[in-house]
Amino acid sequence: MSALVQFASNDASTTFGGVLGFVVWILVMVWIYNIAKRKGRHAVGWLILGFFFSFISLIVLLLLPSKKTTAGYG
Repeated sequence: MSALVQFASNDASTTFGGVLGFVVWILVMVWIYNIAKRKGRHAVGWLILGFFFSFISLIVLLLLPSKKTTAGYG
């Protein structure tokens, strides 16, 4: 009986971890979209890139300058 309870507990924690990871992934996607839009970048393109490389694209997007402020320099 103890093994069955332990198995159910591990299954529930795995499910919770998966749901939590999915929610964090969605929040990062929304964050990428909002940052790209605010910086004058193509928000949908960054969203697609963030779909595959969420944290990498978030870091790159945060490091890129805004197109709105650098447009006058070109």
